Amino acid sequence: MRYYCYNEPVFDNDGNLVGNEVITMSEEEIRTTYFPYWRQRKSERTGEPCPDSNFEFEDCLDYWIVVNWAWEVTK
Repeated sequence: MRYYCYNEPVFDNDGNLVGNEVITMSEEEIRTTYFPYWRQRKSERTGEPCPDSNFEFEDCLDYWIVVNWAWEVTK
């Protein structure tokens, strides 16, 4: 199982940035929480139905990594 981290900004009650929190997600968490959304949005954009074989999870994972500026945890 692979794990990925990304920085989430932390704000105080006045909306001022006070730091970052590192969030760690497993590959399976990304698959269950983001992949269905990503596949549906991809289908809407391309106008194609979204059978599992058309939009692969690895494509989604690559997109998620770029959008979140995430990095793979190696230890």
